[in-house]
Amino acid sequence: MREPEFSLIVAMGDVPPAGKELHFEADQTTRTRLARRYGIPEITRLAGTARIRPYRKEGLTLDCHFEAELVQNCVVTLDPVTQHIDEEFRQRYLPEHMTGPEPDAPENDREITIDVDAEDSPEPMKAGKIDIGETVAEQLALAIDPYPRKPGVSFDPPSPSKEAGDASESRPNPFAVLEKLKKNS
Repeated sequence: MREPEFSLIVAMGDVPPAGKELHFEADQTTRTRLARRYGIPEITRLAGTARIRPYRKEGLTLDCHFEAELVQNCVVTLDPVTQHIDEEFRQRYLPEHMTGPEPDAPENDREITIDVDAEDSPEPMKAGKIDIGETVAEQLALAIDPYPRKPGVSFDPPSPSKEAGDASESRPNPFAVLEKLKKNS
């Protein structure tokens, strides 16, 4: 298992009943490691606020807001493109023994229903701890534009030239031979 590039561990025992708030900012080394993980040139800033509070009796809820500035390569020109990300998310955590499949549900007869409006299922909390940094890193990965473009740049596929059109018209039709065979039989 790989070591997380951005780690900010919070133990359940450190969260009071009223909750707690943490402010975080990734240092240069962490940002460089995250940029390498995502295959982008640079992350110039990653900072935010996390609010952690108890969830049910044995879990935690993480409400987080973060902002990031990053540099990617334009998919058309390969020039650097800056992207600003401003995201909020909520993640709930429960101990591992409470997040698995229902113990009484038969394996082969389970019907799967997906409700896109429902909240995500709680994530497993390992040894009573959550890693806010890794959760932020995962959410950042989801927010990165997969096809960044420099402003004003568009991709126009090459138009067929007149010569290419003439050449394709002069080529024999591959199905012409089959047509001849059909007529001869």
